[in-house]
Amino acid sequence: MKKPTNQNQVIKNCLGYNRQHCAQTLSNQGIDSIAFGHWLAIPSQQLLLVFRHQQCVAVDDYQVAA
Repeated sequence: MKKPTNQNQVIKNCLGYNRQHCAQTLSNQGIDSIAFGHWLAIPSQQLLLVFRHQQCVAVDDYQVAA
């Protein structure tokens, strides 16, 4: 597993790219993601990549429900 700071930079670099590119980039870096709806979830960082019109427009955090 890569260092969190490196993971954060990889994740931020996904902004502006399509879902397939982002998922492949994350996979290449050993970062697990889960695709659903208009998001890619990154459980290890509790982050969501938000997509609009097939393009990553935001990185948001989320909390795990109890």
